[in-house]
Amino acid sequence: MEIKCASKIVCSILVILIFTNSILAQEIDIRRKTNFGNTEIYLPPIEGYRECYLEPTVKQIADGTEVPSNMVLGFYLNNRTFEKIGSSELSRFDDYFKIYGTIQVKDYKANRDILKQMQDAMGGNFMAKNWDLMKKEVDKIGLEVEIGVPIVIKNYNLNKNSFTYVMIARYELEGVDPFTLVMAINGLLINEKLIWMAYYLHYDGEESISRLQRNNDFILEELISGNLQR
Repeated sequence: MEIKCASKIVCSILVILIFTNSILAQEIDIRRKTNFGNTEIYLPPIEGYRECYLEPTVKQIADGTEVPSNMVLGFYLNNRTFEKIGSSELSRFDDYFKIYGTIQVKDYKANRDILKQMQDAMGGNFMAKNWDLMKKEVDKIGLEVEIGVPIVIKNYNLNKNSFTYVMIARYELEGVDPFTLVMAINGLLINEKLIWMAYYLHYDGEESISRLQRNNDFILEELISGNLQR
């Protein structure tokens, strides 16, 4: 795959991102702060979810599904899943999101120009298809995608400090029934740092796309505004 970028720093982050693929009850501080480089990142309470990265079971899952070049800053489960931490009922779950950063640029001061370059670079290096033309394929579970390779179905800017790519991918893993995920990968500026937020949802018809976008946009706004107010 040829990767075209406007700058060396954007290209470095993009390489790491493309090859990154992802996938709990004691009281945890819901107003946690963490550091990315020399910058403090606030992990605000999000209605319907619990931030629980420091819970041992969650930390093991989060760190175990992240590449060494990235660091997980926060990991949020929905309230229903959170209540099942440590229970045998906790199996494959969705409706969760993680906040993370690329270690290589943890001390790098980012701005909107870098954000725009990253958005453009991602647009040229992921598979993109028109969602209207894909619906029949996906509804028949006929989407032919290599395991973990996403297809972009939407790309937009919720505000000046973020961009969002909505993607869909089918997974076939040993010992698990095949399943399809929709996900939103967001690049955002927080306190002059380039931060990532990824939200995941099981695909269950076209409404899943709308639900994913509604939830993702709400989370994104809360995360950005929570840090702007501090």
